Amino acid sequence: MGELPIYFARVLEEIHYSPGAWTGRRIGVFRREGVSENQVGEYERDYPSLFRTFAPFRVGNRDLALYSPHYTATRLLELPSCRDIGGEEPNSAGFCPVEFFVPYYIDLEVRVAGRPPTRVRKQMPTPDDLRPRDVSWPPIPGGAAPKERLQVPIGPFSYHPFAFVAGCIWGDDSSWKLQYLDLSQAAGGIVQRDDRFGYVELPSDLPLDRAVNMEEYEGDNPGDDDAYQLRITHVTRFDVRDGRSRELHLRRDRDRPPNATI
Repeated sequence: MGELPIYFARVLEEIHYSPGAWTGRRIGVFRREGVSENQVGEYERDYPSLFRTFAPFRVGNRDLALYSPHYTATRLLELPSCRDIGGEEPNSAGFCPVEFFVPYYIDLEVRVAGRPPTRVRKQMPTPDDLRPRDVSWPPIPGGAAPKERLQVPIGPFSYHPFAFVAGCIWGDDSSWKLQYLDLSQAAGGIVQRDDRFGYVELPSDLPLDRAVNMEEYEGDNPGDDDAYQLRITHVTRFDVRDGRSRELHLRRDRDRPPNATI
């Protein structure tokens, strides 16, 4: 039925470019098989921290990863060859990624005694979801007794053709923002980024795969707008005197021409 990601990246050593300049990092790419770890390649990142800028995923039978060798660019790495196949070019005013999240899913057949089997899509499955297992429905206070159901994987472990990136525009590093990555052409070395969610500030202490909740996402259903929804945990500031959003005022102040009056 497939496997959870088996590739990961780790800092190998610090790279010194010139006195007084930022240091970079030599990053090792590893493949995990059982309890063993084998290095399959490496790359250089020109920033002092790796953050969470390595995210493996699969397109068909091909393993790829989002990564950031330059701190202002999101690019694609082929695995296990560790060959760069394309992506964004470095940009002094670009979006600096600090974390990637590529959501994944598996289709399950749910069987309950006395009922026809139903098909459900499980977003962000755990290793337990990748094999048949019995699951107890939680009891409902004052309701019927809990029932047992059998969950059987009926499709491959798959990645969605999109991802999310947390980071900031260079110089706006007071907090991390959220942007969307289109991976539909990733096999051809193309990744496209946009800010379709607007100005979304993320909590500083929440991993991206928890800030973006995929539980309600179904997709593949053009006739149902609700099938494409997800939930984003983000930061909103308010003025306690009148309840107005501070983000709205700050954006208006930034967009207001010089010498403009209110």
